[in-house]
Amino acid sequence: MTPSSHPAPARPERGRRDPFRWVIDHPGTVDAAVFGAAAVALLGFTLLTGAWGWWLPATLPMLGAAAVCRTRPGLGVALMAAFALLHMPLVPVVLGDALTFYAMFCAIAYGRPLVHALGIVAGVVGALVQSAYWALHALLSGSPPVEALVTLIGLLFAGTVALVAVWALANLQRARVQQMRLVAERAEQAEREREQRTALAVAGERSRIAREMHDVVAHSLSVIIAQADGGRYVASVRPEQAADVLATIADTGRSALADMRSLLGVLRQDDETSYGPQPGPEMLQELVARVRTAGLDVDLQVDGRLDDLPRSVGTSLFRLVQEALTNTLKHAGPRATAAVRVRRSAGGLEVEVIDDGQGTDPDSDGQGHGITGMRERMSVLGGTLQAGPLPGHGFRVLARIPLGAPASTSPSAPPSPNVPPHSERTLP
Repeated sequence: MTPSSHPAPARPERGRRDPFRWVIDHPGTVDAAVFGAAAVALLGFTLLTGAWGWWLPATLPMLGAAAVCRTRPGLGVALMAAFALLHMPLVPVVLGDALTFYAMFCAIAYGRPLVHALGIVAGVVGALVQSAYWALHALLSGSPPVEALVTLIGLLFAGTVALVAVWALANLQRARVQQMRLVAERAEQAEREREQRTALAVAGERSRIAREMHDVVAHSLSVIIAQADGGRYVASVRPEQAADVLATIADTGRSALADMRSLLGVLRQDDETSYGPQPGPEMLQELVARVRTAGLDVDLQVDGRLDDLPRSVGTSLFRLVQEALTNTLKHAGPRATAAVRVRRSAGGLEVEVIDDGQGTDPDSDGQGHGITGMRERMSVLGGTLQAGPLPGHGFRVLARIPLGAPASTSPSAPPSPNVPPHSERTLP
């Protein structure tokens, strides 16, 4: 099964939204809709029942204040307290007084420390005012002083219990909101750190690619310069124009070499320069032998010629196989086997490294950047990389690099002398 046959991660379709996420992200709109609907329902109830009174115009503004308590708790508490005090000379208790507990809840759960304190003070003052009002009303109605005192104490006790309950629930909600905010901040920080690690890995891989490309290009241009200089001396016995052409070739080569070194020096951002030979497809057999010595049974299969590949492609091919086999050694687990298949066609080069190990290492922290580096190498060459676990067990790395036609299309062309064209076995 190829990685392309795996289902791609589901993405939300354009125009579709999660209603629950929308409700969480738009508390002001939701509260306005809920309390607006409550006001409409209350008006409809009074129209049907004819229960008109001062309680209705006193309750409707309190519903409007409740609509802003969650998004602007300070303003909501101030409006709710003002409306609650204003209606007392006309109607001591209205239906909207129940919303004072909601305003206190929002002030504690969503407000800043000052708003938090103001919400508690408003709740305590409200309980005292209501208790004192009804105790005074009892005295003015001719009730004994003892009955008025019992009324005061009873209402204070009930109000205190209600305030403590609201305070406890609001603090639980405040802790939950803070925890959710902390989780969101940690997730954002983790995302930033992951992006930074990926960027560092890409930068490091670009540096390695720059060093290898420096070796390849520097060698090629040095050969051009040497040939052009030699040709100029050889052409000294020929017409002057030929010598001028060779001199131009030499000057152009030197200029290109200087520009390339300058560019790669900027990419690498270090002073290290290596002029040693770089590995290529002719060293695949040696790489496989070293991996076998390390304890991983590897099968190598090559289909097509690799000796005429561009040097940059050959180096990237070797590095890709090397990184994939290294990951297999580290993560595939004991008794795993691997297969390396390299296929050369007229359209390009395909490299596949597959193993029958455990797929992914459960002990890995996921911080490695091997796949990122391989993908960067392929993108530099205009190719693609697919990597991921196989169903059940095993892991697969598949790279495709576009190429021109092979140098020789003759069916009798011999394969690379250091890389066997066929393998001895294949993975099941």
